[in-house]
Amino acid sequence: MKRINIFLVILTLSSLSLWAIPKDQSWSGWISDSKCGAKGANASHAACAKKCIGAGEKAVLVTDQDSKVVPIDNPDAVSAAVGQHVELSGTMNSAGALHVDKVQTK
Repeated sequence: MKRINIFLVILTLSSLSLWAIPKDQSWSGWISDSKCGAKGANASHAACAKKCIGAGEKAVLVTDQDSKVVPIDNPDAVSAAVGQHVELSGTMNSAGALHVDKVQTK
C-alpha cells in the first residue's frame, strides 16, 4: 500500500511539472537596438541598428501591438534579422526577456 501511495504522489508531481512548462508564444515586430528602441521600428533604421548592435548595444524586439521594447536574451538567434520586421517564436523568461526559438521575416 505504501508503494502505491508513493507512486501516486510521484505521478501527481510529475504531471504538475509538465503542466507548468512554459509554452512557446509568438510575437511580431521589428528587431531594433536597445539605444534607439521604438524609434528604430522601421525599415529605414536597419543600417543604424546593425551599426549600434555591432558597437555593443543589445538586440530588442519592438512589438507591433503596443510598441513595447522587449529585450532578447539570445541575440545570436536574431542577428540575421536586425532591422527587419519579423515574427518570433519563443518563451519569455522570468526577467522579462524573450528567448527566441524561431525567426521568420515578414
